[in-house]
Amino acid sequence: MFDDLVEYVRENYSRASKIVELGVGSRIDVAENIKKHLPLTEVLVTDKDEAWVRKHITSHVRAVADDVMFPQTPIYQNASLVYSIHPPFEIVEPMVALAGRIGADLLVVPRSDEQEMFHHDGWRKLVRNGRTLGWLRDFRKEQH
Repeated sequence: MFDDLVEYVRENYSRASKIVELGVGSRIDVAENIKKHLPLTEVLVTDKDEAWVRKHITSHVRAVADDVMFPQTPIYQNASLVYSIHPPFEIVEPMVALAGRIGADLLVVPRSDEQEMFHHDGWRKLVRNGRTLGWLRDFRKEQH
């Protein structure tokens, strides 16, 4: 389902030292696929549910309990990309603030009925194979 997203990340962040998924929720498969395609990149997932994080510890993708509303910034340092799939509307602005603070790009894949909020404020629509992949805010200081 998110193969185009994984391919976009592989093509555009192949030299990233770290990529972080924010608010991973119940699906860790996208992060695992990114790690499979970028084996030298540290791929990290965060969620505020500590019990979920403990259950989803893998050898390839590190899971960390953190709340993006009150992030522990050192967790995200050196990330080239932070991304989120179907985040709740209310955490988008805190994600923008975090990405800007650490100098990482932010890629958001909103639910189809929540696209409207991204039509302004520096968001760039990513389209692949005629479909909207998500919305990107560029904050990186150097391109990878």
